[in-house]
Amino acid sequence: MSSMFLINSPIYVTLRLVIKMKNKAHPYNYSEDKNMTQRLIDFGVPFLLFWLYFQFYNFGQFNPKEMVKTTGLLAIALLSLTLLIGPASRFFPALNALKANRKFWGILSFFIALAHTILIYIFYVNYDLAKLFDPTSPKYFGLLAGLASLVILLAVTLTSNKLALNSLSPKIWKIIQSTAYLALILAVLHFYLVESQNGVLVIKRIVGQITFGFTALVVLLRLIVAFFPSKK
Repeated sequence: MSSMFLINSPIYVTLRLVIKMKNKAHPYNYSEDKNMTQRLIDFGVPFLLFWLYFQFYNFGQFNPKEMVKTTGLLAIALLSLTLLIGPASRFFPALNALKANRKFWGILSFFIALAHTILIYIFYVNYDLAKLFDPTSPKYFGLLAGLASLVILLAVTLTSNKLALNSLSPKIWKIIQSTAYLALILAVLHFYLVESQNGVLVIKRIVGQITFGFTALVVLLRLIVAFFPSKK
């Protein structure tokens, strides 16, 4: 009787309504519950991308130089795919189902980009940070763009959890998450500057050309959506 009275009491009912309204008021709340298919897509898509790069970009070579390139391409491709879903779903509603995978892919793209950075630090600059910040290096601005992209992705990753979601206002949380597009633009700039020779972009392998084109397309699509927002 006492428990039933407590459940039906005005205080308890009011608290439940407040909690429900608070959760509903946050337009970016999401559920962590995923079915088996969504879990398989979480891991299957990144694995498929890695396999494609390993087979058709590296041609099966497993060495520091090729793995640096593979991790870089994989990070930028996965981030591009993650950021494509939102704008593209406006034109293709069926893609809304993939929104459940964006968080996992976005976080994973950060860790792949981090692995890419670590490999560069080990095999390209030989543990010498001074080489990363050498203004005389032709890759200087490209490396800075890559590091800036990584820092932004770190901020996005650190706020991609329920604690940050509930602690920050919806507006601030959205702004931080939206900086992922800036990280992508900087990643594209990094790609362009690092692969350029005398100011001309040189991408010899077709898979690399497709990746750069796809990433540029995602940035363009986002700009289109930004200038032509949907009517509510």
